[in-house]
Amino acid sequence: MADDHKLVRQMLACAIENEDDMLFLGGAVNGSEAIAMATGKPSCVLVLDMNLPDMTGVQVIRELKARGQSPKILVLTAVEKEEALFESLAAGAKGYLLKDSDVEEVLTAIRDLHEGRAHLHSRSTLSVLNEFQKSRCLAVAREKDPHELTDLLTPREIEVLTLIGYGFSNPEIADKLYISEKTVKTHVSNLLRRLQVKSRIAAATTAVRYGLCQADEESH
Repeated sequence: MADDHKLVRQMLACAIENEDDMLFLGGAVNGSEAIAMATGKPSCVLVLDMNLPDMTGVQVIRELKARGQSPKILVLTAVEKEEALFESLAAGAKGYLLKDSDVEEVLTAIRDLHEGRAHLHSRSTLSVLNEFQKSRCLAVAREKDPHELTDLLTPREIEVLTLIGYGFSNPEIADKLYISEKTVKTHVSNLLRRLQVKSRIAAATTAVRYGLCQADEESH
C-alpha cells in the first residue's frame, strides 16, 4: 500500500493480516517508494492513494507501466472528482474506491483485482456507465471521419484532445505543449463545446474513435 497517512496504512495492514488468503507485503509513504515496492511483483495488488508527497497516483501508475511493470492497482482515495477517476482508469488502474468505503469492500476489491476482475465504487461505476452511454449515443448519431476534426477544432485543440485521450491532466498537457494551465483549460472548454460533449472521458473516447490515439497504446 502507498499512502502517506500512517494510520491508513496500519488499518489496512491490520485488516489484511486477519485474512487467511492475504498477506500485507509493505507500506510506502510516497510515489518513489511505491514504484520500488511494486516492481517485480506482477501478481500483487498495489493499493494506491491519489495524492502522495512526491507525485500523484496517476504518475505512479504511468511510471510503473513505462518500466514494464504490471501490478494490479487499486486506487483508494478521498478524491471523488470524475477527472481523477477517469485519469486513473486511463493510466491503467483496475479498481477505484473512496476512503469512505467499508473495510470489507476494500478487501473484496483486492480479491477482485487479484483474480483479474475490476472493482469500482458504486458512484464511480455510475459515472463510467453514464459516460459510456453518452459516448455510444454520440457514436450512433454520426459517422466518424478523421478529417471532420480539422473543421471542428483548431490544430492546438486537436493536440490537447489527443493528450486528453492518453489520460493526461491539464498541468501535464500544459507542460508538454509549453503553454499555461489557464490556456489549457480554455482549449478544453472550447473543444468540449465544439464536440458537443460534457466531460473529459467523453472527449477521450472521441479522440480514440477519431484515431488520434489508441486505447491500449503506451502514453506519449
